[in-house]
Amino acid sequence: MKVWRRGEAAPAALAGAAQVSPARHHRQEMVFDKSSKTVHAAFVKKGDSGRMRFPILSAALLCGAALAQTATPAAPPATPLTLDAALQSLAQSPSVTQAALSVQVAQTNLNAARTARGLSVSVNGNATYTGPYSTTANGTPTSVPGDLGGSAGVQVSLGILPWSSNQYGLYAAQRALNLSQAQLRSSELTARLNVAQQYFGAVLAQQELELATRTLAQRQRELTVRQAQQSAGNATTEAVLNAQANVQAAQGTQLQATSSLDTAQRGLSAALGREIGNVSFSSRPADTLTLPDVAALVASARAGRPEVIDAQNDLAAAQEALEQQERAVKLPDVTASARYGPAGSGGLSTSLNLQAGTASVGYSVPFGNDSTPNRVVASISGSYTVFSPAQKAQLSAAQAAVTQARLTLSVQQQNVELDVRSKYSTLQIALLTAQSKVSAVQVAQSTLATARTRLQAGTATADDVTAAELGVAQAERDLLAARISAQLALISLQNAAVRIN
Repeated sequence: MKVWRRGEAAPAALAGAAQVSPARHHRQEMVFDKSSKTVHAAFVKKGDSGRMRFPILSAALLCGAALAQTATPAAPPATPLTLDAALQSLAQSPSVTQAALSVQVAQTNLNAARTARGLSVSVNGNATYTGPYSTTANGTPTSVPGDLGGSAGVQVSLGILPWSSNQYGLYAAQRALNLSQAQLRSSELTARLNVAQQYFGAVLAQQELELATRTLAQRQRELTVRQAQQSAGNATTEAVLNAQANVQAAQGTQLQATSSLDTAQRGLSAALGREIGNVSFSSRPADTLTLPDVAALVASARAGRPEVIDAQNDLAAAQEALEQQERAVKLPDVTASARYGPAGSGGLSTSLNLQAGTASVGYSVPFGNDSTPNRVVASISGSYTVFSPAQKAQLSAAQAAVTQARLTLSVQQQNVELDVRSKYSTLQIALLTAQSKVSAVQVAQSTLATARTRLQAGTATADDVTAAELGVAQAERDLLAARISAQLALISLQNAAVRIN
């Protein structure tokens, strides 16, 4: 056992205890504790048979034999995970998958509407039977045999006028596809923002955990020194209790940072739809950001946000309903038809309905004993409503629905513009905060340089330098947090101006 007596230079391991002033009748020596495998620096009172020791510092020393018995397998190194690599897994996100399925359904409906264009093909047929009967002509009875007749044919109908219901179905399918595409894009951007939030939350928690570990080590060192000073009569109980409180606070901060890191990792796994495993987070937010053109963002949001497109669809549907009501009032319900074939039935036929905007063509083959020659038969029928309070009420309701839809669209556009401008202001404030944190880091670095200079001059202790180093680490953590806030504010602003590419 090596014993350092008063007046001798203490080893480097005891540099932190240089401020301890032992009593006049004490000597300093090092004592090995077999239970904890540590070496303690202690003051031993001269002439005291009990050799009462006052511990001032505990420095853990690695003992080969002890480590061979207590060593545990090292944890596997964490795999670096970049933000870009995390974003590549967004296709597995539940919200994105659901929105993509909605787009597929809307596209299928639109394809069906485009292909058919209201085209319908049907087959038809009819059969009649007339029983035999007797008749008398010029006093001579005559027997007429029974007759079986009918026809079989095919009919094709198609919406040919712009206001046909089939054309309206095509327009509605196109609007539904536009809305589902906007919702898909919005879901993708929201998922990207969620991933970025969880990822940068893990980055910040990772740095906070490192800072908390360093802080806890420093607070434990300060507590050891205060306890040694109290034993030497150079510190009060209050100072020791304050040091203990600082240790407990540092332990709480470390636990909170560990919990925040675990929460961010689990949140990222949930956002990606897969387990990320043991990873480290290597991406950092950009050091500098450029403010985008707010006018362009507002114009994009007023045209491409899902809520705006939904309001536009409602307005278009209301206008179509109003047009139908206006046609019902202005146009007569006219149906024109023509047929070429036998007088009874069969042959080629065509018809047009003015209000419905549809035309149909059919051909049927008669069977039976009909031997009349082919000829053209044309007809036209129609009606016009002269007075109908119910029809006027329906027209007024349709006009009110259009007015309401216009107001809703205007409100939605104002809301999205307000949202964009609010997020633009948030980004401006975040950028200013980040700039102030850069200055704070520079101040902390200057304080550290001063502490190191004072240490070399003998007017400061190693603990002063360590405290200044922690100050730099804390300032760097605050700068990282500010840059993360600015980066997320920029992403949120860009998401607010979502537009279908």
